[in-house]
Amino acid sequence: MTIPKVFIASQQRSGCIMCGRCCRRFHVRLEPGERDRIASLDWKGKPFARDFSTTINGYEYFRRKPDGSCVFLDDKGVCTIHAQFGFKVKALTCRGYPMNIVSTFPGEVSVMARLDCPAVLSNEGTPLPDQRKDVEALVAEMTFGRHFVESQLCGLTRQTLETIRDKVADLVLSNHAPIPNLIIATLKLLDALEKLGPVFLNDATTMKEVWPALLKRFEPEAEVKPRKASLSAYSKLIFRTWLAAYCRRDEEILDRGMLSRLKLFKSNLAFISEHGSWKQLGDEHPDFPFKQARIFEAKPTINPAEDTWIPFRRFLQPRLETLQFFGAAFYDTDFFTGLKALLKAYAHVLASARYHARANGRDDITQPDVFNAVLSVDHCHGRSPSLRTPLSRNNENFFDVPRFEKLLETLGWW
Repeated sequence: MTIPKVFIASQQRSGCIMCGRCCRRFHVRLEPGERDRIASLDWKGKPFARDFSTTINGYEYFRRKPDGSCVFLDDKGVCTIHAQFGFKVKALTCRGYPMNIVSTFPGEVSVMARLDCPAVLSNEGTPLPDQRKDVEALVAEMTFGRHFVESQLCGLTRQTLETIRDKVADLVLSNHAPIPNLIIATLKLLDALEKLGPVFLNDATTMKEVWPALLKRFEPEAEVKPRKASLSAYSKLIFRTWLAAYCRRDEEILDRGMLSRLKLFKSNLAFISEHGSWKQLGDEHPDFPFKQARIFEAKPTINPAEDTWIPFRRFLQPRLETLQFFGAAFYDTDFFTGLKALLKAYAHVLASARYHARANGRDDITQPDVFNAVLSVDHCHGRSPSLRTPLSRNNENFFDVPRFEKLLETLGWW
């Protein structure tokens, strides 16, 4: 078997800080044969050694204890398999986390670290490029779905696609304007590029002349200028429906029985109608009444601390660099659809950060609020079955640039 060429995010770090989050929050799926391999180890009569897996929807997973943690997580927060037999004996899913490895162009995969891992989001550990040997060993064990197909490339050549990606990254990751203005300006630029069409965009000579004018035309405002938002009640309802998918932990509801479905429907309905608490959709959210958070009645924070939105920039940068925002990384969507959805995730991070701030008795958003919001949004972006649906694409499209701008104003921009 030919091992694909591996592209690794250049600016991320990863290293386990023993927080145990992944062992408590995720259902770990076992690959064929892994259960028998682990069961055959010399467990010296430990009671869980023969009864550590469960079958859900036809797939095997590690069983979880009543407190939600993996059956192999001991009282000190240490993996028993790792402690007794070493890292290499663990299940592939455990060894692979927090790496996100997906197919891109034919014969290539890209690798970034998931930001639902606190260590990655804190940028702690060894630089990913220095872990290439281990990453390539993981890739050699994996099988991959299809690479980018023609329809996902929107008729663009690889050179054109990467040029647009680079221009967008330079714009949206810059520091010369507030983040909401950078997002809005970039979305307007993408709309204009999409209208130009692939024939024009693939003409490298012409585009070299056109780029300066385009970037000048969509230059973001240097400061946020608060306006009176006029987002309709219906638009708010659509956003809450969309937001619910970003706040929900799908791995907590693998049971698809009628009672589980009814419970999910009830919690979603409560969320969409601004009742109950966000904690109903995931334990990482505070247990705080939705209505009291008043996320649509926020006063804008015009001058946040300089480091407030660093976690969100860490959410954007590796996805842009590794092209993990469309194709297999984002529900098989095309380049422009995935890129716009990536930028629009800002609204979900903003809403979640606002909720965390209000739950802690504050109006102003701080970096810990954004940190917790990114942990939640990153987990769902590109990985949630509910975000794969046509409804989610409709919600993304509903918030075109004018409506999205009103949405940010209603959420208080920051």
